[in-house]
Amino acid sequence: MKVIRKRRRRSVSRYNQKRSRVPLIIAMTFCAMVLVLGVCTLCFKFLSNSEKAPVINIAPSEPCVIENGENTSLIISTGEIHILTVPLEDDELDKVSFNSSDEAVVTVDSGGRIDALKEGEAVITALGKDFSGQCTVTVKKAQEETTPKEYTTAYTANPDIVEKNKDDASKNLYSVTVNRRTNTVTVYTYDENGDYVVPVRAMVSSCGEPNEENITPTGTYSVYFKEYWHALYGDVYGKYVTGFSGPYLFHSVPYLQTESYTLKPTEFNKLGENASQGCVRLMIADAKWIYDNLDMSTEVIVIDADSKKDPLGTPPTIKVDDSIGWDPTDPHNKNVYNDRYPVISGAKDITVEKDSDFDMKVTAVDTCSNDITDKITVFSNVITSKVGEYKVTYSVTDDLGKNTQVTVTVTVK
Repeated sequence: MKVIRKRRRRSVSRYNQKRSRVPLIIAMTFCAMVLVLGVCTLCFKFLSNSEKAPVINIAPSEPCVIENGENTSLIISTGEIHILTVPLEDDELDKVSFNSSDEAVVTVDSGGRIDALKEGEAVITALGKDFSGQCTVTVKKAQEETTPKEYTTAYTANPDIVEKNKDDASKNLYSVTVNRRTNTVTVYTYDENGDYVVPVRAMVSSCGEPNEENITPTGTYSVYFKEYWHALYGDVYGKYVTGFSGPYLFHSVPYLQTESYTLKPTEFNKLGENASQGCVRLMIADAKWIYDNLDMSTEVIVIDADSKKDPLGTPPTIKVDDSIGWDPTDPHNKNVYNDRYPVISGAKDITVEKDSDFDMKVTAVDTCSNDITDKITVFSNVITSKVGEYKVTYSVTDDLGKNTQVTVTVTVK
């Protein structure tokens, strides 16, 4: 009996010990799960931000030649890419190496591609058989944009003439021509003779449907009315409304309410076609430009002509998702498109054998998820006959002017 009791006591004691450990194990497990979840969340946020963050626009330029026994010079800005070359045959070029005296300022790859990282100066040396040359690279700070970025498909021209004419308060700065046949709105400023013949901006639009009831009337009119939101036919609303003749207005694509998230996407996707009831529909960025820049009494001429009358051409249209009620050009701070940029897929670091080809299947979509693979540009100087590491940058800019770049490394072994 004593033995049995002793065993029972031991069993009970072990049970109590195990039971006392349970809360500790649960707590430790919970902490571990919280830690893992936290790490995953951070990683997810990092990946999300890395996809949505705008990329610095790089400005590749023509190759700079390093001559044997000489020291050339090059001045570039931070964020720029440049190619350095040497005047040698391919079989000699394979033996040339490049190095940078300060990789914190400028890096250089095996193909002579340099990337300017920060302000300063670095000497790039090219060494090969019976060849030695240098290039002193001075990196200056990139010029910052002083005005907010406007995302629009509009074409612009002659900003210098506009700036000069702004000093003259004796006449309106602009005149506007609406070509109802091509659905193009062209803004002009005046030349030295005072004639409005200098094109400064072209915008794609939707004029009235080509029937007697809804057609946009031709003629010469003038701006007489402006309103931020204004009721339109069909229980809808226009934003950034500028009137030029009675019920005929410049305005955004229709909204269901006076809220910027209630855009009618199907109507937005008709831009470039005759689709209105006589008014001139525009993307928000363009309607806002008209609203902000045209003075009262500014001349508006509506014509019916072929594309020869559109000196800047007709800007491209863009298509939006039917489920999203925002105009992608709207500068509203809650616009869901604000944090969206073109996406490049398929670009990754790879290793290839010497003397072989590499071909990555890289694709791209624009801010609104339309395929723009044909707009991708590639910047690199990969020499597959030469062992080394090479940077390759894939860059794409969509019709809104938003840009994304992805840089990968190609290793030749």
